[in-house]
Amino acid sequence: MEIELRDKDLKQIAKIVKERIFIPRSEKKVTVFLCGGEISNQSNARSKMATIFSKYPRYELLYPEDLFDDLLAGQGQHSLLKLENILADSVDAIVLFPESPGSFAELGAFSNNKELAKKMVVVANKKFKSDKSFINYGPNRLIKSSKTGKITNINYDQLSDDSEQNKIYRRVNDYVIQIKQEHPVEKNVANILEAEHFILPCIYLLDRVSNIRLYKLIGFATLQDDSMCEIATRSALGRLAQKRFITKGSSGYKVTKLGAEYVRKTFHSVYLDKARIELLNAENRGNSMVCYDRIDK
Repeated sequence: MEIELRDKDLKQIAKIVKERIFIPRSEKKVTVFLCGGEISNQSNARSKMATIFSKYPRYELLYPEDLFDDLLAGQGQHSLLKLENILADSVDAIVLFPESPGSFAELGAFSNNKELAKKMVVVANKKFKSDKSFINYGPNRLIKSSKTGKITNINYDQLSDDSEQNKIYRRVNDYVIQIKQEHPVEKNVANILEAEHFILPCIYLLDRVSNIRLYKLIGFATLQDDSMCEIATRSALGRLAQKRFITKGSSGYKVTKLGAEYVRKTFHSVYLDKARIELLNAENRGNSMVCYDRIDK
């Protein structure tokens, strides 16, 4: 059962977690949205590039199917345009391999968004470089006109060649770092990719909590509108569930044993314990409320 808390208590909890417990998940990482053919197909260029990136721990890869698919489908679906704008404010760069119908669509959509176009590195198949195609005359030109967006052409077969992989990586890495420096991203609670590091300690502290209450907590922490809070929360819950850090039952979300271990290892335990005491007082004493100032002493 959810702890009975008023909105003024939730505001205090959001402040405690945001200012004393939250630690950016990817502050020291380079976050790349990697697009292309089916990631599970190891013969695709995207899959091969993911393997190359995995050799470099400072990179964190994200995939459109993980971030967008659930948010675009079902009840409360959101527009692709809104999600694109959120993406532009969240990732350091987008690396795209135009090799499948889905990736052609992503290239067309992203290149028409000025904020996304300037963060794109399109790694095209060299054999189509001189084709008089819609891609070359449309999306690729838009990306080139963005000044920091890049089009680079490679032989996709060389992604499987040990002697060529490092050259390809260095080229792509140089472009990504340039984009990251030109268009820095805030790694804070308002970043959709960081929301899970705010949501997880909230669930840990509240024990069992509904998604509606989590929307409120994100709202108090970021001052974003209701739609943005829902998007950030749902995206975070999906990733946390994938990692098996949380489970959902009839009474709401709760952390798993694995999730609790991660919380204790990652976040500031002193403030976690003080926040827990504040919550227990608010739950067991009718007139008591959660107070940020007490945990800061």
